[in-house]
Amino acid sequence: MLDAVCYTRHYLHKGCIDLSDVLFKSRNFYLPQFLFVLMSLLRYHIRYLFVRIILLSMAGVFTLPALAGELRRPVQGIRNLGMGNTGIALSFDENALFYNPAGLASVDSIIVSLPFLLEISDDAWNIRNEVSKLGSAKTSEAVDLLMGKRVHFRGLLDLNFLMPFGEWMTFGLAGAYETMFDVEVRNPVAVEIDFGWRYDEIYNMAFGMPVARGRWLVGAGIETVQRCDIPLTTHTIGTILANTDLSSTVGSCNPKTADLTRAQTFNFGFQRRLEAASAMKMIWGMTANNVGGLKFKRSDNETNPADQNVEISTGLSLQPSWGPVRMLYAIDLRDLTMKHADDTYCQSKKGTDCIWKRLHIGTEFGFFPIDSGMSIFSVRAGFNQGYFTYGFELNPFIFVRFLNIQLAVYKTETGDKIGERPDKRRVLQINFGF
Repeated sequence: MLDAVCYTRHYLHKGCIDLSDVLFKSRNFYLPQFLFVLMSLLRYHIRYLFVRIILLSMAGVFTLPALAGELRRPVQGIRNLGMGNTGIALSFDENALFYNPAGLASVDSIIVSLPFLLEISDDAWNIRNEVSKLGSAKTSEAVDLLMGKRVHFRGLLDLNFLMPFGEWMTFGLAGAYETMFDVEVRNPVAVEIDFGWRYDEIYNMAFGMPVARGRWLVGAGIETVQRCDIPLTTHTIGTILANTDLSSTVGSCNPKTADLTRAQTFNFGFQRRLEAASAMKMIWGMTANNVGGLKFKRSDNETNPADQNVEISTGLSLQPSWGPVRMLYAIDLRDLTMKHADDTYCQSKKGTDCIWKRLHIGTEFGFFPIDSGMSIFSVRAGFNQGYFTYGFELNPFIFVRFLNIQLAVYKTETGDKIGERPDKRRVLQINFGF
């Protein structure tokens, strides 16, 4: 038996990150045949195994460059982030409400969940004790603490309810409160602060149902967003020193006092169960999010929050089973029209780089599945914009969803140009439900 060796190198660029009130550079991979990968399951380290399995679905040899531009989307699921932020063709749980409503049709049990999610960057974790005191700190003290650091924070409180009606239809509801905060302080000679803050109240109602004897799954949903948004903006030293505290300098989206702007939109999606290679359980999916546009009711002189255009995405997944192990492999291309409001670079410079930036690849190994969307223990890996991601899930009560613990680590590009500002983030979620 021939050996296949996969060499990977990770170039972790430490950047400057920030907080508020409150590459992967792969070498060429040789793609072995599918049977060889399965036979090598126990021989190779799990991380390299994941890389091979993910690339298997691509049926070729690739180099994944690290690409620029963070595309912010509300309620990004921790399971999906661990799998390279895939989900268009494999969301069979509450995440289907935000990734592809057609996936609701594959939910096979009632799901009630109350997740608490916390996401922070590496710099935010390193200065977590000092950051908690920023609310009462003077501007000069905050600048000194954050100099040379980039701090990111995201908090999410979400309530989900999914109700399947036999094999006819599944209905889903979700209500979420999400806050996202970014700060970067740089240039000690002429201090500059990049600051952004977003707070969302999101309500989502959707359904999914099978048609054509289950060969097609279709879904639709309506989403309402109430948002306070302070876009990421650079503030000079003069602006900073003109006020005594950061919040009066750059603004605030405190949930207790924020003036929220409302918008409503529609999401549609389908998934096609492909009959070829039926043992692989191959599914092709597409979504159209923000149909009609996510248009906020702003005053005439306001420009924020920014409206979002319709977003078309497609994905492919494989879901073979192997005894007590459920395997998921997925690949997505998201925002095919390249009209995302956060991505001004690709709006004007469409090209191969921008396609890579929208590429997501992921895999999951679930051991002893509980239902369509959960296993007793799962491990995940993937690529998000060319950066390696990984995660795991544990259900300590084994046969019920009472307590669910998940962790994901991923990187995303936050700069305007290719490879400019990769940001490594850690996500922890504790989910109560049944």
